[in-house]
Amino acid sequence: MPDGETTSPDAAADAAVNTMHNAVAGVVIQADTVTANLPPVAQPVSVVPRQIPHEPGDFVNRVKELALLESAASSRTGGPAVVVVSGIGGVGKTGLGVHWAHRTRDRFAGGQLYADLARLRHGGGTDVADVLGGFLRALGAREEWIDPGLDARTALFRTLTASRSPMLVLLDNVAHAGQVESLLPGAPGSVVVAVSRRRLTGLVMRGAVPLDLGPLDEAEGGRLIERMVADQRVAREPGAAAELARICGGLPIALRVCGARLVTRRRQGIGRLSAELADEERRLARLTAEGKPVVEAVFDAAYADLPPGAAALYRGLGAFPGPDFSAELCDLVTGADDALDALLESSLLEEVDEDRYRFHDLVRLHAQSVADESRDLRRRFVGWYLKEVRACDWAVLGQRLRVAAPPEPSETRDDALGWLEREHANILAVVRMAAAERWDDLVWRFTESLWALFDSHAHPTDELEIARLGLASARHVDDDVAEARMHTLLVRALLRGGRLDEAAAELPALTELGDAIVTVRTGSLATDARRQRVLGGVIEAVGIVRQRQGDHEAAIAAFHRSRDINACLINLRGVAVHGYLLGGALIAAGRHGEAVTQLEFSLRVQEGGPDPLTDAKIRTRLGEAYLALGRPGDAAEELTRALATLATRDMPAREARALELLAEATEDEEKAAGYLRRAKALRRPEPEA
Repeated sequence: MPDGETTSPDAAADAAVNTMHNAVAGVVIQADTVTANLPPVAQPVSVVPRQIPHEPGDFVNRVKELALLESAASSRTGGPAVVVVSGIGGVGKTGLGVHWAHRTRDRFAGGQLYADLARLRHGGGTDVADVLGGFLRALGAREEWIDPGLDARTALFRTLTASRSPMLVLLDNVAHAGQVESLLPGAPGSVVVAVSRRRLTGLVMRGAVPLDLGPLDEAEGGRLIERMVADQRVAREPGAAAELARICGGLPIALRVCGARLVTRRRQGIGRLSAELADEERRLARLTAEGKPVVEAVFDAAYADLPPGAAALYRGLGAFPGPDFSAELCDLVTGADDALDALLESSLLEEVDEDRYRFHDLVRLHAQSVADESRDLRRRFVGWYLKEVRACDWAVLGQRLRVAAPPEPSETRDDALGWLEREHANILAVVRMAAAERWDDLVWRFTESLWALFDSHAHPTDELEIARLGLASARHVDDDVAEARMHTLLVRALLRGGRLDEAAAELPALTELGDAIVTVRTGSLATDARRQRVLGGVIEAVGIVRQRQGDHEAAIAAFHRSRDINACLINLRGVAVHGYLLGGALIAAGRHGEAVTQLEFSLRVQEGGPDPLTDAKIRTRLGEAYLALGRPGDAAEELTRALATLATRDMPAREARALELLAEATEDEEKAAGYLRRAKALRRPEPEA
């Protein structure tokens, strides 16, 4: 500007123009003139889910019901049309919904979502938040967007579906209206089909269209038998198939069992089977489904026709408490190679996925009525699951603090986290059974070993229940060390579930318990060291609660004490881990120089040790402290070394954090932008410390 000229503050403000060409996540600060072409926020992958199960090839009839479903689904132009398909178990509700979904596939360009909510009713551990989590992932949502809370997941689901083409959501085995309300997509023209044994009056009051599905009439049931048998027996016995449909009450599940029996026994006449079932009138009156005595007599006949190995498997699975089971579990019950195939052929089992099976609801009731009541079998279920869970825990987390002895390394399982996630409903059911049987020594070991699942995947409701069962079981066996460990895990479960006040309320009892376990001298150095390590874990939990409460000085004091306990035990990994926590608390308190001292010490203790992940975590936190002290070169060196390890682990949140810090430490703007792009592609929720 020429000498003597001045510019008023208002003119300078008018001259400032800030331009951002892409979407920004987070806080934007205006600082004079800044022109930024920021990398875009990661957008969801474009995914069109097609989750509807395969439909049976012998679907017949239901012409009137399909027309009613079509009319109901087309009756709304605004929000999603909701259709409640209700009726007694085994009447064919799911089959109708699946058939209609396949028939109308092209209408729902936005995709088709499916969930079986039976696990809710059977107490298997799934909740609506879990269903929403699966839907969000199927729609391409990134893990970092998926909050554990139901309300947040509901809002994200509606947001992600709002701009889509029409969608179909098929919900099977709905127990009550509340389960449906969070699963309504935002896409205009969408349809939600809720399948339930109940009429879900609450949904109907809010505009859902009811479709009450009744049994097949005799002619329709006869056609189903004819389609399944596909030979001359129906022609040779006019009216016999319709009579069989009458005896079966028109329930498709019962007719399918009969059809399967006729297929496998090609010399048996349809009339003879009808007479055989009619002769069991006393049993028909005694065995009921939804209050109507029809189905279990058919299941009795099918069960009586099974070969010995298949019958033993049927009885054994009837004693299993979970909602579904794997081929491995079937092998545990009986070693008969063809037993599983025989149950599938008899339509007594449903195949829900590769090597995964379940009973239909009504078949499950019959299997439970003839179940193997052996306590030994139930103990085998619990023992097998505990062995597998412990193997997964070891595979995921390696050498960490455990009260129970670790499994043999050869017992570790590939895809450990995937297995835990697939089986978590069954695991919860098995732990409940173990608790009911008072197998307390097994229950608390489950609680300790399930940390691998709950630390990686958010199931806060299940984690809290397991923690409480574990604490009760440890108290029952009068194991003070196990009790202290379980109490620590309860506090961590409360924190993960966002229940900070409840976690804080546990601290006085937890602290008293921790102090008490070290007053006992056993005479065994190993046992006393174990007690001291558990005390260190107790104090660590106290420190984490205090840090969450914003009391950084109390957290620092707790982490100092827990680190010193591990130092006295010459537990170098424990020293490094608690030093890492201490460094984080010092950074949070603004004491960056002290944080560097503690973290550098932890790094010297850890460096070259057996835990490269802990090394990488310490280096990341050290880089953060160096940055706060104005030492970007030192920060970049530590962060680069941390990333060399994190890039080889499935730890995207930690890798993203290191990349973000490295971008801050890098003077080269192009490199810094590249680090930030990589971080945004990786970002997921930060795991607990």
